[in-house]
Amino acid sequence: MKFAQVVLSVVVVMLTTCWSNAAEEGQKFLDQATEAKLNARNFQQLEGVVELAEKAIELGLDEDGKEFAVQLITSTLYQRAEQLSNPLLSGRPPQQWAEMRRLALGDLTRLTNLNDEFADAHLLIAKLHALPGGTRKDGIESATKAVTLYEDAEQKVNALMARAALRSDTDQQIADLSEAIKLDGENSSALTARATVYTQINDFEKAAADLQRVLEIDGDDVLAMSALADALARQGNFEKAQEIADQAVEKQPDASAGYELRARIYLMQNKIQEGKQDLDKAIEINPKSVGALMLRANIALAEDRLDDANKDLDAIQEINPGSPQLYLLRAGVLEQQEDYYRAAKLLEAILQFLPADNEMRLRTALDFSMAEEFESAIKHVNIVIERDKQGWQGYYSRADIYLNMGEHAKAISDYEEAFKHNQKQDNLLNNWAWTLATSDNDEVRDGKKAVELALKACEVSDYQKPHILSTLAAAYAEVGDFDKAKQWAKKAVEIGRDDIQEHLEKELESYKNKKPWRENKAKEREGQPQIDRSKLKTI
Repeated sequence: MKFAQVVLSVVVVMLTTCWSNAAEEGQKFLDQATEAKLNARNFQQLEGVVELAEKAIELGLDEDGKEFAVQLITSTLYQRAEQLSNPLLSGRPPQQWAEMRRLALGDLTRLTNLNDEFADAHLLIAKLHALPGGTRKDGIESATKAVTLYEDAEQKVNALMARAALRSDTDQQIADLSEAIKLDGENSSALTARATVYTQINDFEKAAADLQRVLEIDGDDVLAMSALADALARQGNFEKAQEIADQAVEKQPDASAGYELRARIYLMQNKIQEGKQDLDKAIEINPKSVGALMLRANIALAEDRLDDANKDLDAIQEINPGSPQLYLLRAGVLEQQEDYYRAAKLLEAILQFLPADNEMRLRTALDFSMAEEFESAIKHVNIVIERDKQGWQGYYSRADIYLNMGEHAKAISDYEEAFKHNQKQDNLLNNWAWTLATSDNDEVRDGKKAVELALKACEVSDYQKPHILSTLAAAYAEVGDFDKAKQWAKKAVEIGRDDIQEHLEKELESYKNKKPWRENKAKEREGQPQIDRSKLKTI
């Protein structure tokens, strides 16, 4: 044998021997990983399984061994991710849910890097991204992969529903849910989800049809009954809605849900007494029914029974102290008590949950203004104006705040800007006219313009609002027409509420003495004691 052939043979033998040794070493780690998987009880032990299987692949395995090792790694990663995810998807996530989701998504990313056709992993990723703070785009991408990979109809339905939950476009949501229903016409969850979307776009007829189908599948589904009754009531079909609510009570007379449902239907028909009776019954059965307590507190607030409202709100606070609805109702009570500062602070807390809610932000600004916390009021209203430069409400609200501050020229400028976007809002027209007629700043007043605007405000409000008639009187007084000023001031007194009667009568007396009315709220506050708010608590 030639020397070269001898050397080649030796090399082949050596390589074969090395591979054999490495394969044996890899198989040893794979065996350890398999045994560890059988005994794993916690997250650290499951990670140990993955590390052993990865070490086995690194040292070398035959094709079957490598395939088994990859399967072991992916199944272990999925097991751990699933254990982390289950509490998050239960509806009552633990306090550390954000970190748990991060860990679960980390394991699922490692998994899909090894096997991108693991459909269950993609579906779980989609569900995790549907939670608050998730990435909608990534969730939809994973849900779409799951839809494509699943062949079983039931699993495909689950993936379609997960994708629908991530959609922001209602047409796409309906398309996904309709496809799911086509695959499984008996799927109550898909039908209920589609009914919810129809309700969001005010298509109550289609929502009712889906919910009726749910009840045909499961006649004892009180949640479906509730949703169907609401949909029918929104269509004005109170008779049918009432019938369904009665059925819910009959089916489960010892449960609070039916009574709460029927109470809502009564309240939608303005049958307050009947609604209160059912809410009392619902709360008697279930003292921790937050929905019933909220409704009853709302009624008490509307009826100015603030002590009763606070009792129900105290109960809600014990059950769910972080509820934004609780803060909102508390703010309503405080506003009625004219405790505007604490109301504003509560509304600020709600804005942490709803930072894009311009209406809530303007209400917060108004409360701060009423509490004479003008810097905070202007800060909030400026955010609204920056977001919506074509909207009238931000400019109008800021103008009212400037008026309260005694900054009449700035108020006029904002009223003019608001008027560009809305020329038929009676209070906008009224407040602008009032400022032009009554300002103590000679450069601001314009009686002729005030009369023009006040007449428009009266026309829009059909001459039925005393404070607007009062403004028309002030405008006429400013141009020196005291006969018309007295005429409209007297009319304002005749139809005015008790709480403003004294002020209206003072205005009328001024015009009888041929004196125009002057007002500067900032100067009226001069010398008044300042409130120390540093120790106030909101709840």
